[in-house]
Amino acid sequence: MKLKLVEKKEEAKGTKSFFWESEKPVNYLAGQYFYFTLPSLKYPDPRGATRHFTLSSSPTDGNILRNTTRIRPNSGYKKTLDELDIGTLIDGEGPNGEFILDENEKGPHVFLAGGIGITPFRSMIKYAVDKNLDTAIHLIYSNSVPEEITFREELLLWSKSWPKLKLDMTITKPEESQEKWSGLVGRIDENLIRKLVADISQPIFWVCGPPAMVSAMEQTLGKLNISSGKVRSEKFTGY
Repeated sequence: MKLKLVEKKEEAKGTKSFFWESEKPVNYLAGQYFYFTLPSLKYPDPRGATRHFTLSSSPTDGNILRNTTRIRPNSGYKKTLDELDIGTLIDGEGPNGEFILDENEKGPHVFLAGGIGITPFRSMIKYAVDKNLDTAIHLIYSNSVPEEITFREELLLWSKSWPKLKLDMTITKPEESQEKWSGLVGRIDENLIRKLVADISQPIFWVCGPPAMVSAMEQTLGKLNISSGKVRSEKFTGY
């Protein structure tokens, strides 16, 4: 299907959202992904003109699809995407993926996100907020510096206005930040999870981020004796 670029938005340091108007209604579930094929590349990229991105939009957003990504200077695809003119038409294909929130599954759910791995969780949280679902969600979100916290203002707003959402953000390299950070520091690890999650035997744990982070989280949850049936993970490769 054809998608028309209608808006770009800077979400955090090095991270942008792209808003696409679809030519026909799209039925998708919060957490699913789409393939985005650019008409041509302005810069060479060995991986070609197609990428898949988890939609950061919610199914409640109508026919506007949103993808959010880190703009990597060494990616010809990302540089081309960043320079597209408003009104550009591209090809979209989807939805795909099974990393999805079942609204009948009340939880509690603990979302463990690293960096741009926040995108499916933003979709899920926005959907839960818009539908006012009876679904308890605890988001634990890790970034290197505060400037890279994607959807920061939205997440803070939802955590204050929607009582089902609990939010904890941690920074791993506060010394590299221009902003003074007074919140949690350090990676998401066994100690942090025990500190923040009162009863670790109850929740379903969701993990999304770079492959190394996801693998580390899976090992950590294993050490906490969380059964594999209560762990759902998705690795973001090559973003």
